[in-house]
Amino acid sequence: MDFTLTPEQLDLQARAEKLGRSFTDEARGWDASDEAPYRDIFDRVGAEGLFGVAMPTEYGGQGGGAIEYLIVVEALFRYAQSWLPPEPVFCTSGPGPSMFLLGDEVVKDKYLRDIVAGRRGCNIALTEPDAGSALTHLATTAVRDGDSYILNGHKSFVTGSNVNDLNATFVRFDGTPGAKGIGAVVVEASMPGVQVRRGPVFIGDRGVHHGEMVLTDVRVPAENVIVGPGQFARLMTAFNLERLHNCGFWLGFSQAAYDEAAAYTQQREAFGKSIIDFQSVYHSLADMWVQIEGLRLLAYRAASTAIDGRFPKLAEVTQAKLFGATIGPQITLKAMELHGGYGVTTDFAIQRIHRDCVTNVVAGGAPAVLRNGVAAGLFPNRRFPQA
Repeated sequence: MDFTLTPEQLDLQARAEKLGRSFTDEARGWDASDEAPYRDIFDRVGAEGLFGVAMPTEYGGQGGGAIEYLIVVEALFRYAQSWLPPEPVFCTSGPGPSMFLLGDEVVKDKYLRDIVAGRRGCNIALTEPDAGSALTHLATTAVRDGDSYILNGHKSFVTGSNVNDLNATFVRFDGTPGAKGIGAVVVEASMPGVQVRRGPVFIGDRGVHHGEMVLTDVRVPAENVIVGPGQFARLMTAFNLERLHNCGFWLGFSQAAYDEAAAYTQQREAFGKSIIDFQSVYHSLADMWVQIEGLRLLAYRAASTAIDGRFPKLAEVTQAKLFGATIGPQITLKAMELHGGYGVTTDFAIQRIHRDCVTNVVAGGAPAVLRNGVAAGLFPNRRFPQA
């Protein structure tokens, strides 16, 4: 399998790397204040031509695929040392827009071109206070009423809730139990009955709210249905791109931690020499890099399996995401250790990198749930309960 990048992909990577570096100094302030100039970030990403990387040209995208998407977000995560600059790529080309590709032309015509162009932002409203990993137990309801659906429910951890006006909202249609009843519908934040709350304050991934959305008798036109009931497996193919985004996060942030540790250990001296010259230190750096390269192979293999170039296969992307969520925090913690006492001060970036990594361990699927999925693939003749 050849992972050599084409000239076009190398250009994409170079542009994302340059843009990422332009954000590095600002990222510290976003984290400290828990506020970020999101529109400015969004516009700068768009000016570099990184909107709609993996979206079809007929909807204003660039016609690339999952590999191009991974190239861009990995570089932005690594060099910005922040989760925020990749968000405009996620919003214009990630699982939300990809989900729209599964819908009919009415909903695509109504929203998709504006989303891909960055004129409107779309959150993913998936998690609920009592349904995170247990997605098939979600309680938000959509009941048909003429040419509309009436929605009631409570969504939590809605990333971008204070900056985006659209929400791809997972609901249970007409009380149908289990996975068969689940679909997704577009909810606009301005619709009567929609209440957006600040949500909890995170220790990482700071700068934009991960809020809550309460729906009380919200009337949504039937044309806003993205994917209706009875198509759960198809709907979740778009979510596989979320897991690829997670892989890009782990790749980028693991490399950012390595970069910081490699630079610090070459500057810091102890016992009359640079601490990188101690075997325990350079062995640690070697181990970190081998783990990163292992993750790179898994992540790019997953991207290369993408159906229609945009929907990575479940088994491969689950394995890659699980490995990233396992080794990523180990790498950032080791990088903190190599900084000594300075690693836990706000003077150095490594503590922020580590906090962001800890925050993302369960994003896109908790490791225990991912292990269930991997085991199910290894032993297809057995049925392992989620619990």
